[in-house]
Amino acid sequence: GHQGVRVAEKASNSLDNIVKTYLRKLHSECRNPIRVLPPLSLANAHKGPWYQGPGIGAPLHSTDASTNVTCRVLDRECGWGGFRESRHGARGGGGLMRQFVYSRFKPYPWRFTDSPDASTSTAGLTTGAFLRTQEGRNAWLLGGTKKGTLCRFNFDMPMPVWEVQVHEEAVTRVQVGGSAVTAGTRILSSSEKEARVWEVDEQEGSIGEAPMLTVADCANASFNHGCDRIVGIATRGRTLVVDAETGSTICTLQEPGHSGAGGGAASVRAMRLRRACFSPDDQMILSDGVLWDPRVTSSYVHKFDRFASYGGGSFHPNRPEVIISAAVWDIRTNFKLLRWCPQLDQMHTVFSPSGHVMYGFLKYFEEEGGAGASHRTHVRKYKHMFRTVDAVTYTDIATVELKDNVADLIVDTRDDVIALMESAKDSFAGYSGTTCRLYEVGRQKASRSDDEDEEEDEDEMKDDEEKGENFCRLVWEGKVTKANFGEFRFEAATSEGNARDILRRKGVEQYWDLIKSYDQDAQR
Repeated sequence: GHQGVRVAEKASNSLDNIVKTYLRKLHSECRNPIRVLPPLSLANAHKGPWYQGPGIGAPLHSTDASTNVTCRVLDRECGWGGFRESRHGARGGGGLMRQFVYSRFKPYPWRFTDSPDASTSTAGLTTGAFLRTQEGRNAWLLGGTKKGTLCRFNFDMPMPVWEVQVHEEAVTRVQVGGSAVTAGTRILSSSEKEARVWEVDEQEGSIGEAPMLTVADCANASFNHGCDRIVGIATRGRTLVVDAETGSTICTLQEPGHSGAGGGAASVRAMRLRRACFSPDDQMILSDGVLWDPRVTSSYVHKFDRFASYGGGSFHPNRPEVIISAAVWDIRTNFKLLRWCPQLDQMHTVFSPSGHVMYGFLKYFEEEGGAGASHRTHVRKYKHMFRTVDAVTYTDIATVELKDNVADLIVDTRDDVIALMESAKDSFAGYSGTTCRLYEVGRQKASRSDDEDEEEDEDEMKDDEEKGENFCRLVWEGKVTKANFGEFRFEAATSEGNARDILRRKGVEQYWDLIKSYDQDAQR
């Protein structure tokens, strides 16, 4: 017996185990470590796993795309090599382009905030959607609020153009879609108790006074890709599929033997977390981790394992896959787990219009507790950030740090702008407002020197205003008519020389005397 113990002690301290421990530690410091290692060599330097993600290291083959974006653009213009992916600059160029574009987000010079010190009646933004006309000429941002209103923003002023009461409760989801019968545009808004469809006046960019359709007991509703059906979450664990034109119920999906909660705060919380969506071909429905065929409502097709309480499920637009939190599942035959993406754990995912990139964010929500002394608002601990993941290789692209919690992330249909609804909470669980920000995709953020120059200009402007030296208030800025002598916008200039220089560059210096006299009359 003692001899066996000595053998075990020798085996644990053997040279083989020492080398294995050393190699495991060496591999853990690689950029892309893996769990199961191939045979490693002691003679050659360790270079990590055999897979090389896009943008990592030099090209491994002469037909691979260059890691330099300028070289890839030149190869694309020349149609280098005659490859199918020549539009990306040879093989693997698509992944490199995605790494380059979706790692750069520049704050757009527009934002809306409803903090207590802001002079606006619109408060508590919860969700939103981009609205474009059929011609695509105009682009607006729609925002839902906690008061049940829907407002529209233009990007030239930080105030809503209009605000309409669409629900009695808070708006939880807004989606823009077309009509399966007409060529018009429709808006689908949802609360925790109902869903409504609104007709859009594309000339005015407004909605009608009354909804076209109201679906009771339908939360988190969404159109299918053909915009002829609506799927939403109902009470008692049900999923409703409704005709988008008539409002009649097509089918009701519910797990056998599952009655769900009848009502109360627990039911509201469960409906808030559940999501339902159609597959890219509109043949299947994913609802709360359960795959359904709406043509066969007696039983579900498959029920996926849930590894997290949070994180919505969605279909991959370009692959037969389902993403639920960090798990990627195959939906072709055996429903096996294809891969695990820890960077998406407990995150809600939103795909880019092309379906090649995913945006992941920890969705912010509030949960009301009981009444009396124990009544308080429980706020989950979030990371103030969102990240982008390559939807082809499932590799990380970038992580963008933010100031506050993310209530929602909206992607424009042209994939050039994203909108973020940020909700702030202080340490005493007091409401301090929400902020909507825009980010330009693929553009580099301004350097610190540029930011410092802008701050210096703002300081000079404030000093001039305090001294009373800023006499010019009108600067040529475009299409807002503020006077009878042309299209001008009121803007504060740092000095008269600066304002006159702007007018000279715009070719309207002849208006200087008229502008100055108009401004002096306004000051009197």
